[in-house]
Amino acid sequence: MIMAGGKGKRLSMIKPLLTVCGVPILKLIVDSLSPHIEVWIATTNGHPVERFVRNYLGMENFLIFTRGLGYEIDVIQVVETLGFPLITVPADSPFLTWRDIEHLIEECRSSLCSLKDNKGFTGISFWRDHGYSKYFQDVSIDHEILNVNDWNAFLQANKNC
Repeated sequence: MIMAGGKGKRLSMIKPLLTVCGVPILKLIVDSLSPHIEVWIATTNGHPVERFVRNYLGMENFLIFTRGLGYEIDVIQVVETLGFPLITVPADSPFLTWRDIEHLIEECRSSLCSLKDNKGFTGISFWRDHGYSKYFQDVSIDHEILNVNDWNAFLQANKNC
């Protein structure tokens, strides 16, 4: 599940549609994950991401709409709708690899596991079962998953092409 349709207060509402290395960030993430898992995209109704997913990605059957009450609340809504197991990924990690997700899944021993890179939390989580309110774990990797949350990170991402 890719969370892609928030208010974008730190960068832009259309952050998932910004291009890194000439490709929209959302497409980069979909292309990285879709050979391995079924990918759903969460957004709010009428958000520009909805049109992009329908018209450019052709994934209208894999859209889920949230109430837009904030990332954490919307993630819980998605988890309750789609069920377990579920991987949640914010739409701001253009260089996310399947190897990173696989590591999270393999190392997770709890109901909810969050991926931490060498800079801290990434917003990427593996939801295994209903015990997530009590049993959670951090899973670390030794490299950075670049998070495009401001213009400096966006410029850095495009330098990494």
